Amino acid sequence: MEKPTAESILPSGEALELPEASAPRWVRRLRRDRLLPFKLLALALIILAAVVGPWISPYGETTQNLPLGNSPPSANHWFGNDELGRDLLTRVLYGGRISLAVGFVGAFVSIVIGVTVGGIAGMSGGRVEACIMRFIDFLYGVPLLLVVIGLMVMFGSGLTNIFIALGLVYWLQMARVVRSRVAELRSREFVDAARALGAGRVRIFLRHVLPNTTGVIVVTETFMVPQAIFAEAFLSFLGLGVLQPHASWGTLASEGLEMLETAPHILTFPALAICLTMFVFQALGESLRTALDPRSGELD
Repeated sequence: MEKPTAESILPSGEALELPEASAPRWVRRLRRDRLLPFKLLALALIILAAVVGPWISPYGETTQNLPLGNSPPSANHWFGNDELGRDLLTRVLYGGRISLAVGFVGAFVSIVIGVTVGGIAGMSGGRVEACIMRFIDFLYGVPLLLVVIGLMVMFGSGLTNIFIALGLVYWLQMARVVRSRVAELRSREFVDAARALGAGRVRIFLRHVLPNTTGVIVVTETFMVPQAIFAEAFLSFLGLGVLQPHASWGTLASEGLEMLETAPHILTFPALAICLTMFVFQALGESLRTALDPRSGELD
């Protein structure tokens, strides 16, 4: 007996629609975010401008042209010139390299230290966990920005010292998030099964627990990058950032504040760069949190 086919069952002219393969829940949530492509495009353009922009600029970062000092934006200098006649667009692009580098390096250090400390606390439990978390709570009681300023005063200004200062304090939030997630996962059945098979704590953490904390780590990092950028901008604004003649967005904003009445464009463009970058990272972080955190957003 001949088996029925789709053509013999469906009415003439109708096509058979097969169900799509079931995608992970976080993928379906990302697909529903219609603004996500624009957020990713904006972030890519910011990074591309900071990396490639200085190479194609016809002006140097420190090239001075005193007759053009404090000139407003023009066809040749889209962002105008600073007090020494240096092209402001070029300096903003160079400053973007430094500010983004601080953000990404600070985030990387927070992953290394925060995930390690949070993982140890979460997997150990008992007194070890209590001691680690009380120490973190104590550090949280001190304003982190004041700690960073104190470290910068001790170490001195400079990009390397900014990396060190931010790395020493900006892992606390990551450690608390990872510890909370690991403490939740260590009582799951798959962890008990791995322990029953003789796996040690390190193996259980690396093979079974850590992959299940990727979501919260990615979301937390997305929010920490703009925090580090803002911290660097604030330090540079106070004169504790990168050294002249190089400049970050915070340094440029500090210089622009002094010329606010006579040349407001010197402050406007670096400030807009800081605000735009922080907004893009925050918006992207909200999208990732909604997609990766089952406790936020719609459950489907």
